[in-house]
Amino acid sequence: MRKAASWLHRYLGLALAGLLLVSGGTGAFITFSSEIDAAFNPSLRQVEAQPEAVSIDTLAAGAREARPRDTIRLIVLPTAPGDAAEAWYAGSRMRAYLDPYSGQILGVRDTHDSLLGFLTDLHINLIAGDIGKAVLGWAGLATIVLIGLGTWLWWPKPGRWQQAFKIKWGASPVRVWFDVHKLAGVLVGAFLVVIATTGSALALYDVVTQPLLATLTGKGPSTAPPVSSRNAGEAASLDTMVMQAKATFPEGRVTRIVMPAHPQAAVAVRMQLPGEAHQLGRTFVFFDQYNGKLLRADNIFQANAAARIYSWLYPLHTGYYGGTVTRAMNILFGMSLSLLAISGCWIWMRNKFVKRRADLRKRIVIRSNKVAN
Repeated sequence: MRKAASWLHRYLGLALAGLLLVSGGTGAFITFSSEIDAAFNPSLRQVEAQPEAVSIDTLAAGAREARPRDTIRLIVLPTAPGDAAEAWYAGSRMRAYLDPYSGQILGVRDTHDSLLGFLTDLHINLIAGDIGKAVLGWAGLATIVLIGLGTWLWWPKPGRWQQAFKIKWGASPVRVWFDVHKLAGVLVGAFLVVIATTGSALALYDVVTQPLLATLTGKGPSTAPPVSSRNAGEAASLDTMVMQAKATFPEGRVTRIVMPAHPQAAVAVRMQLPGEAHQLGRTFVFFDQYNGKLLRADNIFQANAAARIYSWLYPLHTGYYGGTVTRAMNILFGMSLSLLAISGCWIWMRNKFVKRRADLRKRIVIRSNKVAN
């Protein structure tokens, strides 16, 4: 049984090595992507704070002016006084950046024009859309099995716990790497399981997460959004909707405005309530896009168990649940995942090389003995 587990751990790890290296490396690199991007692109991401901001309708009009042929999918409001507002466009990676105090368009870019945007896309879906996202989701579930097998193989016998946590630095390079590989896997294994589980749950929402949560709790994490009153007409004021949302949840912070995807869709004002772990919040207030009527308010703290569980997945995956400290720890975990992939491959390749060299020497000795005889 141990031999079978070792074989499975070895070859499952080799099969996943490339994905683990990419996922861990990019995950570590983009943990502070927003802060890094703002530092390297201050003309797009940073503004001088002013006493008064322009209306959200003005920002939306500016975003439409920047790309008249595109439909706005999302308006991202600033999180700090010196941050720019953003408008994301439907069906593309294009984003417009706007000064929230003047409404001025600071610039428009494809997210892949920045290294961090490219790495974020690589981390989420391997730059392959839904197919890449599904591949990473199933790879994440396989990673949980991989870590479980590795921990079981490492588990020391009674009386050998102290030895199990040591690295024999004076031994051969293969042995040192083997000890590092085992110890790194054991020390961060539990955190990697959390990251892999939540990442897979986010990537495989329709296939795994939603059905599983519905089975466990009796209801799924999401309900169908309400619809607007008619199929066409002039759009209602976004500022009026935001004011109503703030009146509904006075202590909440508006983080994003989700624009209607089709003529019957509603506008969703996304909010973060005090105590929510999710940095963007999972509280939504829906409005009729034509007359601005409040259609429904979804308070995450009053939602069903499945919705509350789902609201924790993203903070746990990114490390936001504990602030800067846990986000910094996520960098360590991502680097550890890459280290495990590299060290596992190196150990396997080195053992293969040593075995082949030993076999070659054996053949040479046999041939030499035949010639001598």
